Amino acid sequence: MSSSASNPWAEPMSKPADEMKTYLATLPDFVEGSKRLDVRPTHLEHAAVGHKQGWIVTAGATFADDARTKMTGSWFCLREESLDKARERLSRDVYATGGAWDMSKATITPVAVAKH
Repeated sequence: MSSSASNPWAEPMSKPADEMKTYLATLPDFVEGSKRLDVRPTHLEHAAVGHKQGWIVTAGATFADDARTKMTGSWFCLREESLDKARERLSRDVYATGGAWDMSKATITPVAVAKH
């Protein structure tokens, strides 16, 4: 399952990262029956490749409360050519295909990343 063929983040970028648009995605897990823990090792492996390739600017988990006792989903700052392509790429992530994320509740918003 961890082959590059099944990893949407392993694909080379179509143009330089600084020419891509940037999006903030919030991807909630299914409330009942999320398969997050089942596919987490593969997701983390794939996401590391996505960061190296330049697709993923930064990302992490969302939690139910400050105690961080229960993960509720994920958030991504990612690069892509368009909003539709961002949604499509996220839909091919193993968290989406493996039953963790409820893509019907995902939000993807165009954003600008401040230069430091």
